[in-house]
Amino acid sequence: MPSIPISSKDKYAHFVFYFFLTLSWMLSFKEINNKKLFKIMLGIIFYGIVIEVLQGKFTASREADIYDVLANSLGVFLAYLGFTFIKRKILKEVN
Repeated sequence: MPSIPISSKDKYAHFVFYFFLTLSWMLSFKEINNKKLFKIMLGIIFYGIVIEVLQGKFTASREADIYDVLANSLGVFLAYLGFTFIKRKILKEVN
């Protein structure tokens, strides 16, 4: 099986950036429901895919990388899980 060279520092950077991007969007709304959360997540994942495609098509020094998209998406999903966990904990303490 061939090995696939993946720069782990780059993937961590993608993960961290998209984690905090997603979390900041989720925290920016005073009231948020599951529909808004889903739209935020979908929008940010779509943004990441578009950026990867554009850099693959329009730059000579960069290329599209599916592993970047996966790292981005993982950051988005873990931000969602963290946000909902914290939100439930806060609501439980308030009630």
